[in-house]
Amino acid sequence: MTALDDQRMATLMQAAPVPEPRVDVGRAVRDGRRRRQRRRLGGITAVSVLAGLGVVGAVQLGGAASRPAPATPALAASPAATVSAAPVSPVTCEASWLPQPIDGPVAVANGVDPTGRYIVGEIGTGQEDGRVVLWTDGRARVLPAGARHAAAVNAGGVVVGTNGDGTGWVYRDGELRFLATPPGYQAVLVHAVNGRGDIVGTARGAGDSHHAVLWSADRPQEHRLVGQSGSAATGITEDGTVVGAMGQLPYRWTPQGIGAALAVPDGYPRASVDSAHGEWAIGMVPGAQQNGAVQMLPVRWNLTTGAVGLLPFPGVTAIAGNGDLLVGGSEPLVVAPDGTSRRLPGRPDVRATEAGTYTVNGISDDGLTVVGAVYENQVYRPLVWHCRR
Repeated sequence: MTALDDQRMATLMQAAPVPEPRVDVGRAVRDGRRRRQRRRLGGITAVSVLAGLGVVGAVQLGGAASRPAPATPALAASPAATVSAAPVSPVTCEASWLPQPIDGPVAVANGVDPTGRYIVGEIGTGQEDGRVVLWTDGRARVLPAGARHAAAVNAGGVVVGTNGDGTGWVYRDGELRFLATPPGYQAVLVHAVNGRGDIVGTARGAGDSHHAVLWSADRPQEHRLVGQSGSAATGITEDGTVVGAMGQLPYRWTPQGIGAALAVPDGYPRASVDSAHGEWAIGMVPGAQQNGAVQMLPVRWNLTTGAVGLLPFPGVTAIAGNGDLLVGGSEPLVVAPDGTSRRLPGRPDVRATEAGTYTVNGISDDGLTVVGAVYENQVYRPLVWHCRR
């Protein structure tokens, strides 16, 4: 998906018939309003696209939380852990430019596959004209014009996304195909694809009806509804576990389609799941109101144990299959499950260092490849960080 699927789909999913949205992509990227990056550095607001719209009911922005946020919440996997600048083992990282096959002042890498080989992003003017770009081992290819707003790429180079009119698509083996919209629904929002080519998203119909949907990359005109009406799917793991929401509850479905609610942190009324990789998932809970807005707080689930916990930093943008967290800010971090961290270095030829100069949007399963962008001189340029142990 683009840096803006949240705002873009707000219009899409709240209206019938579906209008063609118009979003200032450049400003949205700069303000950190991407779904996996809607966390302002002050922790003022962050929310996943579906929850923020009130479509799934997982998070209602107007509702007050049951208690204010704790000052220093514990990491989910290690209650006693604290963030440390010293890594467990030496890791060195270097930021490199990604080539731009077409011109455009807004060029951003939005996602990376679990192996780190495939990177997906967009290049455009900052409006709805962004073209999807797939980088394979650093070589760039522009996808057909019928593909807009990429959401994810898998380890086979399969790219999925949603066009501005609510049509889902899949790009596989050089061919662009469109996903079936389930009967009775008007639009879909595609979120994720796993290594087998299982694609998940949410269908939207009249009267705020919505339903989680599963497609296959090799049979895009076939679909299966997941769970009951009122469900939403935001992520899928390599074994086919689907995560999302059911009503106001964070939810998961087994590969066999058996659903169960995920735990909500003690003292919070609800939660939303943003994405899942390996045995981990991340999302948000509503905290205290500040200046009339609900402060959204990041949380992490261990899908194997069921444990959930608040995270002690507001800028979480992604999670790797090994549990590493990607944290945005003026100095982006990769934080391991035990709380140790490493900073991602900037480019020596980039002078600006204020918050928002670097955006980090995706991380490989081993935590060694990170993708994002640099904002400098009114232009965004795509970046990849390669790390070595």
